[in-house]
Amino acid sequence: MPPEENVLSEEKFDDVRIEPIVLVPPTVSTLSIHDLPIENDSLKKPSCFTRYSGIIYALTASFLFTCAAFSIKQLGVDLLDALLFRFVIQTLFTFFFVLYKHYSLFPGPITQMFLQLLCCATGAAGFFLYFFAIRYVDLSDVTTLSYTRVVWTVIFSIFIYHERPSISSLIALPLTLLGVVFVTQPSFLFSSKIPSIIIVNNKYRILGLTLPIISSFTSAANVLSFKRLISKYKDMKPSVINFQYCSAILIFLIINQLYKKIFLHTHLTYNYITSWRYLLSSIICLAMVIANILTQKAIKREHPAIFTLLGSADIIFSLILQNIFTTKRSNLFALLGSTLVICSVVIIGLSKFINERRLQKKIKLIDNEIILKDFEDKC
Repeated sequence: MPPEENVLSEEKFDDVRIEPIVLVPPTVSTLSIHDLPIENDSLKKPSCFTRYSGIIYALTASFLFTCAAFSIKQLGVDLLDALLFRFVIQTLFTFFFVLYKHYSLFPGPITQMFLQLLCCATGAAGFFLYFFAIRYVDLSDVTTLSYTRVVWTVIFSIFIYHERPSISSLIALPLTLLGVVFVTQPSFLFSSKIPSIIIVNNKYRILGLTLPIISSFTSAANVLSFKRLISKYKDMKPSVINFQYCSAILIFLIINQLYKKIFLHTHLTYNYITSWRYLLSSIICLAMVIANILTQKAIKREHPAIFTLLGSADIIFSLILQNIFTTKRSNLFALLGSTLVICSVVIIGLSKFINERRLQKKIKLIDNEIILKDFEDKC
């Protein structure tokens, strides 16, 4: 695979709001030597906070997002209803910003427009399905299954970019699949008579467990299409991508409201919108932007592979919140499945990080040899 430009560099993405599922930073499959941080020994030694600020921002963003989603579910408000107010505001804001900058809403030739549609559609679908799944199953299960997107991105890139499978990906794939089995606990493999396993055999649980898996696939497709769009079209504006993404999510949310009104007869009413539960949930959803800003700061300050590893903290935080503040307790198999998914992410992330560090050292060594040779020639 040819080296790609860092698609989330500070110079290009100052005005991008990064969502927890879509428009994620380049995963371990998209990283290249251009993503490596530039070291300058002549600079002043950074403080302890500056050195670990990326990690602090990433963990804080992960905690805030998980707490927000958990709190809204505990309030008994549908997350998709609560998100409607936020994305109406966010879409209007990004739309006026694009108009102010005189950018085209869908720039470029047909191929570029297709990639933009694919990118925003897959990203919005992953975001929507994630929150839709929380209706039916626990947040910890949804988060675990959704985060398998990191592994699927690596696997898909092997076929799309004809990369040679690494040992880490070959190890991570079976761990991920086994983790998915332990989290979903299908009835044909796990007996409901076992005391340590609580299995709810109904269509809603099956639906709730299927949606985040589909979300992980669409999110992987979003990362790859986003990578292709940014690497091929250097003039693609991040604010335009952000507007397209917000618009796509808003369309999904409106379709959801129409479906509830026509088929379920549970559309939004004035009393429901003005209730304190809905207003509080809407405010919490709007406050999620803070987590997005912290995520962006973490991306700018931390190595992408390390950031990917820190993102798996969502799983840990959701498990802690569920087991402390609810009556539901994760059984041993669910905990084991979450652990396997986290391990697969750690294996891939650390492998990529180590390989890139080695590559960086080789490049430095070659540069030093070239400088020494030039010096000898001059002498």
